[in-house]
Amino acid sequence: MDVQGESKELVSQAEATEQVVLMARRLALLYHYMAQVLVEQMGDDKARDMLCDIIWRYGRDSGRATRARVEDLGLPTTTENFKSGSDLPKWGWSSDSVVGEDGVTRGRVTYCPLAAVWKEKGSQELGRIYCLVDEAKYEAYNGSWCRHAKNLLDGDDCCIFDIQEEPGE
Repeated sequence: MDVQGESKELVSQAEATEQVVLMARRLALLYHYMAQVLVEQMGDDKARDMLCDIIWRYGRDSGRATRARVEDLGLPTTTENFKSGSDLPKWGWSSDSVVGEDGVTRGRVTYCPLAAVWKEKGSQELGRIYCLVDEAKYEAYNGSWCRHAKNLLDGDDCCIFDIQEEPGE
Protein backbone atom coordinates (compact mmCIF):
# COMPACT_ATOMS: atom_id res chain seq x y z
CA MET A 1 0.00 0.00 0.00
CA ASP A 2 1.17 3.53 -0.66
CA VAL A 3 0.83 6.61 1.52
CA GLN A 4 -2.82 7.04 0.58
CA GLY A 5 -3.73 3.39 1.27
CA GLU A 6 -4.07 2.51 -2.42
CA SER A 7 -2.46 -0.48 -4.07
CA LYS A 8 1.02 0.03 -5.47
CA GLU A 9 1.42 0.20 -9.20
CA LEU A 10 4.57 0.56 -11.19
CA VAL A 11 4.93 3.76 -13.15
CA SER A 12 7.41 4.63 -15.84
CA GLN A 13 10.35 6.90 -15.17
CA ALA A 14 8.71 9.45 -17.48
CA GLU A 15 5.51 9.42 -15.36
CA ALA A 16 7.50 9.64 -12.12
CA THR A 17 9.46 12.57 -13.54
CA GLU A 18 6.27 14.31 -14.63
CA GLN A 19 4.78 13.92 -11.15
CA VAL A 20 7.92 15.29 -9.46
CA VAL A 21 7.99 18.26 -11.84
CA LEU A 22 4.32 18.98 -11.06
CA MET A 23 5.08 19.07 -7.33
CA ALA A 24 8.22 21.16 -7.85
CA ARG A 25 6.23 23.64 -9.93
CA ARG A 26 3.66 23.90 -7.11
CA LEU A 27 6.44 24.62 -4.61
CA ALA A 28 7.93 27.24 -6.95
CA LEU A 29 4.54 28.92 -7.39
CA LEU A 30 3.99 28.97 -3.63
CA TYR A 31 7.40 30.57 -3.13
CA HIS A 32 6.76 33.06 -5.95
CA TYR A 33 3.49 34.29 -4.47
CA MET A 34 4.79 34.25 -0.92
CA ALA A 35 7.80 36.35 -1.95
CA GLN A 36 5.61 38.69 -4.00
CA VAL A 37 3.25 39.32 -1.05
CA LEU A 38 6.16 39.88 1.32
CA VAL A 39 7.64 42.50 -1.03
CA GLU A 40 4.24 44.20 -1.42
CA GLN A 41 3.53 44.31 2.31
CA MET A 42 7.00 44.83 3.77
CA GLY A 43 8.99 46.52 1.05
CA ASP A 44 11.78 45.06 -1.03
CA ASP A 45 14.67 45.17 1.46
CA LYS A 46 12.79 43.76 4.45
CA ALA A 47 11.16 41.07 2.33
CA ARG A 48 14.49 40.00 0.84
CA ASP A 49 16.08 39.86 4.30
CA MET A 50 13.20 37.73 5.55
CA LEU A 51 13.36 35.41 2.54
CA CYS A 52 17.11 34.96 3.05
CA ASP A 53 16.53 34.06 6.69
CA ILE A 54 13.74 31.61 5.81
CA ILE A 55 15.74 29.89 3.08
CA TRP A 56 18.90 29.75 5.19
CA ARG A 57 17.02 28.07 8.08
CA TYR A 58 15.33 25.67 5.67
CA GLY A 59 18.65 24.80 4.02
CA ARG A 60 20.45 24.27 7.31
CA ASP A 61 17.71 21.90 8.46
CA SER A 62 18.03 19.98 5.19
CA GLY A 63 21.82 19.86 5.49
CA ARG A 64 21.67 18.52 9.06
CA ALA A 65 19.16 15.85 7.97
CA THR A 66 21.39 14.92 5.03
CA ARG A 67 24.36 14.58 7.39
CA ALA A 68 22.31 12.31 9.69
CA ARG A 69 21.28 10.04 6.78
CA VAL A 70 24.89 9.79 5.57
CA GLU A 71 26.09 8.98 9.10
CA ASP A 72 23.31 6.37 9.46
CA LEU A 73 24.76 4.69 6.35
CA GLY A 74 28.13 4.56 8.12
CA LEU A 75 29.72 6.88 5.58
CA PRO A 76 31.97 9.87 6.24
CA THR A 77 30.32 13.25 5.65
CA THR A 78 32.37 14.17 2.60
CA THR A 79 31.03 16.11 -0.36
CA GLU A 80 31.29 12.90 -2.38
CA ASN A 81 28.82 11.21 -0.01
CA PHE A 82 26.36 14.14 0.09
CA LYS A 83 24.14 12.54 -2.59
CA SER A 84 23.84 9.34 -0.53
CA GLY A 85 21.80 11.24 2.03
CA SER A 86 20.17 13.81 -0.22
CA ASP A 87 16.53 14.74 0.28
CA LEU A 88 16.02 15.68 -3.38
CA PRO A 89 14.08 13.49 -5.81
CA LYS A 90 16.01 11.40 -8.31
CA TRP A 91 13.97 12.76 -11.21
CA GLY A 92 12.59 16.13 -12.28
CA TRP A 93 15.85 18.01 -12.79
CA SER A 94 18.28 17.51 -15.65
CA SER A 95 21.76 17.27 -14.21
CA ASP A 96 25.18 15.84 -14.77
CA SER A 97 28.74 16.90 -14.01
CA VAL A 98 31.28 18.90 -15.88
CA VAL A 99 35.05 19.16 -15.54
CA GLY A 100 36.19 22.77 -15.27
CA GLU A 101 39.31 24.34 -16.72
CA ASP A 102 40.92 23.76 -13.31
CA GLY A 103 40.32 19.99 -13.63
CA VAL A 104 37.70 19.94 -10.87
CA THR A 105 34.44 18.06 -11.49
CA ARG A 106 31.36 20.11 -10.57
CA GLY A 107 27.66 19.40 -10.57
CA ARG A 108 25.68 20.98 -13.40
CA VAL A 109 21.92 21.45 -13.72
CA THR A 110 20.56 22.21 -17.17
CA TYR A 111 16.86 22.11 -16.21
CA CYS A 112 15.38 23.11 -12.86
CA PRO A 113 11.57 23.08 -12.59
CA LEU A 114 11.74 25.76 -9.90
CA ALA A 115 13.81 28.10 -12.07
CA ALA A 116 11.51 27.45 -15.02
CA VAL A 117 8.51 28.73 -13.03
CA TRP A 118 10.33 31.77 -11.70
CA LYS A 119 11.46 32.66 -15.21
CA GLU A 120 7.89 32.27 -16.50
CA LYS A 121 6.63 34.55 -13.72
CA GLY A 122 9.44 37.08 -14.13
CA SER A 123 10.58 36.55 -10.54
CA GLN A 124 14.17 35.48 -11.19
CA GLU A 125 15.62 37.87 -8.61
CA LEU A 126 13.37 36.65 -5.80
CA GLY A 127 13.73 33.06 -6.98
CA ARG A 128 17.50 33.44 -6.89
CA ILE A 129 17.24 33.97 -3.12
CA TYR A 130 15.86 30.42 -2.90
CA CYS A 131 19.12 29.14 -4.39
CA LEU A 132 20.84 30.07 -1.11
CA VAL A 133 19.39 26.78 0.10
CA ASP A 134 22.37 25.01 -1.49
CA GLU A 135 24.90 27.12 0.40
CA ALA A 136 23.09 26.54 3.69
CA LYS A 137 22.74 22.79 3.08
CA TYR A 138 26.42 22.20 2.46
CA GLU A 139 27.49 24.39 5.35
CA ALA A 140 25.23 22.51 7.77
CA TYR A 141 26.13 19.14 6.24
CA ASN A 142 29.89 19.32 6.80
CA GLY A 143 30.99 22.94 6.85
CA SER A 144 31.59 23.01 3.10
CA TRP A 145 31.59 26.18 1.08
CA CYS A 146 29.11 26.15 -1.82
CA ARG A 147 28.38 28.81 -4.41
CA HIS A 148 26.74 28.84 -7.83
CA ALA A 149 29.46 29.54 -10.37
CA LYS A 150 26.60 29.79 -12.89
CA ASN A 151 22.86 29.98 -12.34
CA LEU A 152 19.88 29.62 -14.67
CA LEU A 153 18.22 32.52 -12.86
CA ASP A 154 21.19 34.77 -13.62
CA GLY A 155 20.69 34.18 -17.35
CA ASP A 156 23.24 31.38 -17.63
CA ASP A 157 22.48 28.24 -19.65
CA CYS A 158 22.92 26.05 -16.57
CA CYS A 159 23.68 26.04 -12.87
CA ILE A 160 27.17 24.96 -11.87
CA PHE A 161 27.95 24.27 -8.25
CA ASP A 162 31.34 25.19 -6.84
CA ILE A 163 31.69 23.14 -3.65
CA GLN A 164 34.79 23.05 -1.49
CA GLU A 165 35.14 21.20 1.77
CA GLU A 166 37.20 24.09 3.10
CA PRO A 167 36.78 27.68 1.90
CA GLY A 168 39.72 28.96 -0.04
CA GLU A 169 40.83 25.56 -1.37
